[in-house]
Amino acid sequence: MSAEGPMSAGEAGRTSNDETGQASNDESVADAVDQEAGDVDRNAGDRDGRRAVGLYLISTILIVAAGLLGPSVVVLTLTNRHTWLPSYWFNAKPNDWLVTLMVYVAILLGGYGVYLATRALKNGWAPRVQRLVALGIGTTAAITLVPPMASGDVLIYAAYGRIMSLGGNPYTTAPADTIRLGYDPVIAATERPWQGAKSVYGPIATWIQWFSSWVGGDSMQLTVWMLQLSVAISLVVSGLLLMKLVGPNLVSRRRVVMLGLANPLILWTVLAGAHNDAIAVMFAVIALVLFRRHLFWAGIMLGVAGCTKLSIGLVGVAMLWSLRADRRRMIMLCLGAGISMIGLYAVVGLEALQQARSNSSFISTGTPHKVLLSFFDLFLPGALVRTVLAIAAWVGLIVVAILLSQVFPKSLVPQVHPEDRTPDAIRYIAIYAIAWLVTAMYSLPWYDIIAWVALAAVAASKVDKLMVIRTTMLAIAYVPGRDPNARQVAASLSDSLEWFSTRLRDTICPAVELGVLIGLIVWARRGGAQWWPYDWPKRKSKAVTEKAHAGS
Repeated sequence: MSAEGPMSAGEAGRTSNDETGQASNDESVADAVDQEAGDVDRNAGDRDGRRAVGLYLISTILIVAAGLLGPSVVVLTLTNRHTWLPSYWFNAKPNDWLVTLMVYVAILLGGYGVYLATRALKNGWAPRVQRLVALGIGTTAAITLVPPMASGDVLIYAAYGRIMSLGGNPYTTAPADTIRLGYDPVIAATERPWQGAKSVYGPIATWIQWFSSWVGGDSMQLTVWMLQLSVAISLVVSGLLLMKLVGPNLVSRRRVVMLGLANPLILWTVLAGAHNDAIAVMFAVIALVLFRRHLFWAGIMLGVAGCTKLSIGLVGVAMLWSLRADRRRMIMLCLGAGISMIGLYAVVGLEALQQARSNSSFISTGTPHKVLLSFFDLFLPGALVRTVLAIAAWVGLIVVAILLSQVFPKSLVPQVHPEDRTPDAIRYIAIYAIAWLVTAMYSLPWYDIIAWVALAAVAASKVDKLMVIRTTMLAIAYVPGRDPNARQVAASLSDSLEWFSTRLRDTICPAVELGVLIGLIVWARRGGAQWWPYDWPKRKSKAVTEKAHAGS
């Protein structure tokens, strides 16, 4: 028999054993490589996580330090100070560039910290949740102890509360109207450009402002601190309730804390400015908790959220869309929301709604819409341009929402019973909030809170990075953020800083915001999203055609 002849049984057995052993060795090597890769990812995740926590802390320290320096182009001037009561500051009279650069660095480091946190969690970073919660509550408390910054809105909140405590109606009386009647230490401390504006906030926000004024009396410092405290409590409650929603899963809880409760971008844009958007979001999160089993009461709380700030209504749209297959449950939710909103607005009168509607045509600096308005306003009627931009914004919102809904990551909120639609609701809130923010004509940094709270409860994706870019840029663009002609600002604002900050806001920011919008669309399209994935118009036309053929 030649050398190429058939193998003997023994040779075949040895060959089979050798092949089995080789396969086993290959599998072992593959497992070892996978384990080594996993270890590398975890080590990178741990490193990124430690850096993220460090950046969160440094960002907070810089914000607090800027506040402690006292009144400046960034930090508000609070009158009738009680030395031993919060908020606290030194009258250091800092240079305008110094305090502005401190805040710029704080925002940039905070934004990069959020990006590192998302990457770390994706790579398996697993710190103790209790420590992260302590980080969030601690940084929130620290910022609450210094004066508000970068926006004079909270001074107007205080003025509305003061008007109400004096027996007036902030929906029909502007701070400037009260000033003309005589000097008041709280109302006189307000800043341009909103001194002539009547309240656009819901009755819940107005009553919180009244209570803060009742506690603070003629002290703007104490009145404002009460408003700061209400925002801080709202942020903490929202974060803790969101942790309850995602359940015991530690990975999900860590994401909720790092993107929600401890997020330095939220702490700067919302808490440092004491914006009442946080209060509306808190009531919306309470509504989500009730949404699982008590739809009527969820509707009641949703109405309360809307009676704080009407823009929170998109949460209601998301909830309704998640219930679209069950008309009875939709009616229950609407009934609860209708009862609370009608009842609460009936107390303060229809003037409140009319004032809110008057702001619907505003276009904010920093958006691409403002650039388009400035250009087309040169040769077209302003009213026509605004109408076209408003229509384009609504169409853009719908298109972006449709694209995102096809590829957006899953919710981290578990389904606790077959009829529980909370996971769908939180996902739709994130989708609609982001679509609204990137297409709205009027968009300010603190509006992003609603997107971040919802985004914290969905799985990681490229959307995290795009939202970090958006919020970071918009936050920087609104520093110092106050009217340069306001008497509290004009004396210390240099021409160079005014020019630089204005160019950031009216040129750089719109370009970045447009880039984020394009990035979202490209990401969705690459993920397989279609411009119009629905077949109902085609199906309807097909049915009409078939009916016509049958008739002939």
